[in-house]
Amino acid sequence: MKKKRYKKINSKVIYGTTAEERFKEIHGVTIEEWNAKKEEEFITKTGMSYDEWYIKQVNSLTPIDYLENCNGAVSQDDVELVKDLQKLGLNDGVINVLLDYVNIVSKIGFIHSLVREMGESWLKKNVLTIESAIAFVREEWKN
Repeated sequence: MKKKRYKKINSKVIYGTTAEERFKEIHGVTIEEWNAKKEEEFITKTGMSYDEWYIKQVNSLTPIDYLENCNGAVSQDDVELVKDLQKLGLNDGVINVLLDYVNIVSKIGFIHSLVREMGESWLKKNVLTIESAIAFVREEWKN
């Protein structure tokens, strides 16, 4: 039985049927091994893990500063969104993780009503620390 060819990358035919198989064929290591190597390089370079670095970043910016860094400007609606999320009881670090998550996964940008709903959902699910927000996002990303 002939193996089905997936596609050609850099003159090499790739046969893997899953993303993991194709990644290993191309790079010679699993995604997990690749990530571990990159994390090790990052620790050597910065003296901290990805998570430690990320937590430091989200703690060092206010949500308004975060939005300004992302969008270049902050509208009055953005300010109201942040105030609403703060009124819900989310701290600035958790708000930054939420905004970062929305920024990464949303193809249509910040829809303020949806971000507020997500903030309410995080509150109901007891996502109240940066660490729990990161864990929540990772779990969501898997699904």
